[in-house]
Parts: sequence; structure tokens; C-alpha cells
Amino acid sequence: MAKISLLKCGDYNKVNHIVKEAVALLGGISQFVKPGEKILIKPNLLAPKDPSEAVTTHPQVVKAVIELVKSAGAVPVVGDSPGGAVRNIENLWKVTGMKDICDREGVKLVNFEASGSKAFDIGDLNVTKVNIANAVLECDGIINIPKLKTHSLMTFTAGVKNLYGCVPGLMKVEYHKLASKSSDFADLLSHIYLFLKNKIRFSLIDGVDAMEGNGPSAGKIRKTELVAASADTAALDAFLLDSLKGDVSRNGILNNLGVTKKSVAGFEIIGDNISDFDLDNFKFPSIKKLDLLPKSVVRVLGPLLSVKAKVNEKTCVKCFICAKSCPAEAINAVPKSGFPKVDSSKCISCFCCHEMCPYKSIDFDKSLLAKIFIKDEFIQ
Repeated sequence: MAKISLLKCGDYNKVNHIVKEAVALLGGISQFVKPGEKILIKPNLLAPKDPSEAVTTHPQVVKAVIELVKSAGAVPVVGDSPGGAVRNIENLWKVTGMKDICDREGVKLVNFEASGSKAFDIGDLNVTKVNIANAVLECDGIINIPKLKTHSLMTFTAGVKNLYGCVPGLMKVEYHKLASKSSDFADLLSHIYLFLKNKIRFSLIDGVDAMEGNGPSAGKIRKTELVAASADTAALDAFLLDSLKGDVSRNGILNNLGVTKKSVAGFEIIGDNISDFDLDNFKFPSIKKLDLLPKSVVRVLGPLLSVKAKVNEKTCVKCFICAKSCPAEAINAVPKSGFPKVDSSKCISCFCCHEMCPYKSIDFDKSLLAKIFIKDEFIQ
């Protein structure tokens, strides 16, 4: 039976104690980490965003885990590979607060791109060889610290999805092209998780400030005041999704990993009660409302239910990060205006551009039928 610790925390100034208590409820850090081991602490560092924007794992959560690993006599290192093209990793570390925390704690920040990588056949049908950063492979264990967020392609991102950051640099963009459908990408994420599963000591979710709506970077901050941890990452994801009133039965990753709604009912929850949290009316990405349609309808009307990316020129600053992040090379500059434009005939609806745009300038261009089925109440 999966065991999940759940604690309430409304303030990052108090999160250090809460994180340590969450791990203590699971049996204590000595149950997961042994003296002399090299432990990779893997936060979500999607983009150079201030911690207050709820896009990345908060540095105070990382600090608490660093202290725990040190207390077990192990050597912590911190690392992640951000989404899209890696331009200035030092700036990302600075903006997200990771550099300050690691400098003060005397902990190394590892650059996944600079460390190199090795390719493995992990059993995925769409991506025959998957590159994993050497920094991940060379550690004895991983402590996974995702951010609780929504995701425009995958609906929900937590523990399993966070491990996609173990793939370095632009390889992530290339794999999005090879596994462009949400079901194919779910397969890929599931295989990466299973490949790394034996290295994962536990996952601890930062949900003090979460993100709802059209995440993982352009949604709205939602204060869920939640810290949860488990040695079973898939079970933790399922518990959180179910607690937010998401449909576990329709989640491709959890289906692949054999976690069901019935499974959730059997989990052992220790700490606070989920009823103590204000999780009502949590908003998932607007475009995922298509998932609620019967499969028979989607099969018949699928081509008429398209959702593509579209650039909002009112907020666009022409940085072209969207184009650099597009695996299908579907975004180019308009000759006269110089604004980026999405070629809908090439767009594969992976929404990497939406994920990586620093200015929230990527909207959803919906077909006529999609406009009927998808209302804009979830859109920022």
C-alpha cells in the first residue's frame, strides 16, 4: 500500500519545518538516504522565473531537502534541465533563487547540458533512444521535488512529468516532435519514469503556491497550501489529481502505470486531512475539456475539433523564444511586422511555445467546433 504524507503550509517562511515533518512521517530521511551517497535533488526549473510566480519549485523547499540530505551524511547536488533552448543557465539559477540557496549551503548546482548524456532504449515506440543526462546517471539516488501545476498538453504536471527534466536541452524539444500526441507523450513520460524509478528515493511536491488554468507557465497562482511526499511517485500524482477533482481514469500516464481511481482509495494518508485544504473548483487547462467528450464523438469529429497555437501580438515582444521551442518549426517571422506567426498546417499542438513564452503571449486558436466545446472561463 502506498503511503503519502500530507501537511498544510501557507507560508514559505515556515516550509522548512513542514518539509522535514513530511519526510519524518514517511519514516525519516535515514530510510531513504545513506551516508556517503551522492543524491540529486531535482526541482522543477522550467524557466528563469521568480519563485513568487509559482512556475518553479520554491528555493526554500529545496533548502529544506538539502539540509535533510546533509543530516543523513550524504552529499546533495541540485540540478534540472529547463524547457526549450538553454541560453544562460547561470541566469536561470539566479532568478529562480537556486544559486543563492546552493551558495549558502555549499552545494553544487549541476548543469545537465554540460555534463553530457547517454542514450538508452527505454521501450518507447515513438522515441527509440532517449538521452538521459550524465548528472542523473552518476548520482546514487534522486529526490524529486516537483511544483504542483497544470499543463496544457498533459492536463497536470507533478512527480512523473518533472522527470522529463532529466533529458538534457533541446532533446526534449525533439522528443515532443516524435511524441506529439498527448497519448504518445504520456507513453514517453511513463517509460522515462520506469527507467529512473529505482533511483528515486521519494518525491515531495511543492504546492504551497500552485498553478491552475493554462499552466505550466501561463496559468494563475492558486494557493493550495499543500506539501505532500511519498516514496511512490505515481501514487502521489494520482492522489493529488484526484484531490483536485481531476479524472484519474483519463490520465494517460497513470493508466500506463496501472494506477486507478480504486487504487487511490487504498492509499494510506498520514498527517493532515485532505478536507482541511481549499481545493474546490481547481481549474484545469481549458483545452483539456475536449478530453471529456466521448471517444466516439472525437473519432468522428476529431479533425474539426482542432486547437492550435496563436501569437498574441498585443503582448508579444518578438523575442522568438516560441520559435526556438517549436519542435515542428512551425513559427516564423511575418515579413512586414516582424511578429512571429504560427503556421497552423505545421503546428502539432504540443504547446511547447505556450509553455516557454515568458510573456504569456501564446493563445489557443480553436476551430469552430472547438469554440463550442471549449469556453474561455479557464483562460487567463
